[in-house]
Amino acid sequence: MPLPEAPLSNKYSRLSALARRTAGVVRRLNAAPRWMLWLKALMLVVGLLLGVLYLMPHVQPLALSRDLVVGTRETPTSFIREKTTDEEGKPIILESGFDRDLVEAFAKSMNKNVRFVVAENEEALHRLVERGEVHMAAAWLTKRFVEAPSHRNQTGADDEQSPQASLLRASAAYAQEPLVLVQPNDAMPVGSIAQLHQAVVHALSASSNNLWLKELARQKVIPQLETHPSWNELDLLKAISDHKIAIAIVPRSALRIGLNYYPGIDSSLAVGEAEDIVWAFPKRSGDALVQQANRFLATSEQDGTLRQLRDRYFGAIERLQEADRSGFLTRMKTRLPQYLSQFKRAQLASGYDWRLLAALAYQESHWDASLVSPTGVRGLMMLTGDTADRLGVRNRLDPYESIMGGARYLDILRDEIPLTVPEPDRTWMAIASYNVGPAQINAARSLAKSQKLNPDSWADIKKTLPQLGQTKSGVKIRGGEAVVTAENVRMYYAILSRSYPATTSFSLTAPTRTYGISAPRVTTGSGSGLR
Repeated sequence: MPLPEAPLSNKYSRLSALARRTAGVVRRLNAAPRWMLWLKALMLVVGLLLGVLYLMPHVQPLALSRDLVVGTRETPTSFIREKTTDEEGKPIILESGFDRDLVEAFAKSMNKNVRFVVAENEEALHRLVERGEVHMAAAWLTKRFVEAPSHRNQTGADDEQSPQASLLRASAAYAQEPLVLVQPNDAMPVGSIAQLHQAVVHALSASSNNLWLKELARQKVIPQLETHPSWNELDLLKAISDHKIAIAIVPRSALRIGLNYYPGIDSSLAVGEAEDIVWAFPKRSGDALVQQANRFLATSEQDGTLRQLRDRYFGAIERLQEADRSGFLTRMKTRLPQYLSQFKRAQLASGYDWRLLAALAYQESHWDASLVSPTGVRGLMMLTGDTADRLGVRNRLDPYESIMGGARYLDILRDEIPLTVPEPDRTWMAIASYNVGPAQINAARSLAKSQKLNPDSWADIKKTLPQLGQTKSGVKIRGGEAVVTAENVRMYYAILSRSYPATTSFSLTAPTRTYGISAPRVTTGSGSGLR
């Protein structure tokens, strides 16, 4: 005959102890004043509500919001802010960048406005998306970074290095590039990954670098990573240029941009394979917005939107050779200061950003106001005598007169280009026209149409300009030279913009023409520019 079961409290001592404690709590609650019971109940409800609020998205669902709220960070490849003032002297911020423009186009496709939330670094950006404080993030993020384990469950275990371990979802890729090691160009280059063992490598504070380090550890290569959470990629490159650090790791596109600003740096080694560049979305928000983004990115690849943005932000960054860059940076210190006041005066008079006028002047004369060419063009803006007369320039060797003559002539050339051409493409076509004349730009646009290219895109016009042969009178058209002129000016303008803060809201849009005297119409034939 089976023995009777022991009492529950004897078999399960823990449950017995819990039962005794619970009984004690009940006795104390029964003895407590009624107001204390209400207070405790209220505190319990508030705690539950706070927990629910933490788990809920912090931004309004996109369907109910007029704004697409986008997390980003300041980086040369995706989002750039410049402080300046408007025409009334009020402080404003000019925004630009590849991701910034692409997100604007995405929002426009949904009839939404964009509100950017700028995070200090990639980790902070990751948390913004995880917590639902933004609808998405766009900051030249690698897919590996987006799909890294959540900050709340990251343990480093191999089985967690998967999309399932992340609270974020990645879009389709819209670019690909590897990380690269950067060193001073006078240092002994790192020739293999194995040489990084115990070497000090500087990087931003980013989870993608942590994952890269774990991959190296499997190869028994353990570098000493020093992170700089408050820096961006250009800060790292400047530190390399200044010989403050010896090795840094950055995306290749950041290096391509930084080469134009900081002399004496070079890439010694690509780190791993090219990685997908993606947008990030919180998983808690579902699939709808991700799918909409993927459709938009596919359409943008097909209709040329992505190609135009790639050209706008990366198309000219490798135009200049090392000698061109170092010569320009040297003359910025030795020659530009003596003409700075004249360029800024010309900005007030013409509405053009003085840095654009200075970039064009450097391309024309290397900022030599007394320069005279064998063909008779002279001055900072290298105007011909005929063009100077038509523009009212009495002394081409006078710096201010020459700059203003160039600005007025640029106005005329921009007016020759149809309004269907958006900025900054319209300005780049005008600068190419400064070299060969508007008739040749029109010919290049017609050729683009015949080749089923976009005649309103500088990215396509710079393909057709070099294909032009000669005029009916037998004069050879220097289409390739015009492309070089415009591309060089683009980079000189970018370098000046990095070195000198904006003092106008011009930003490659139609200028405010305030110089009083209307620029006279110049009759332009089929020949080259009237300079």
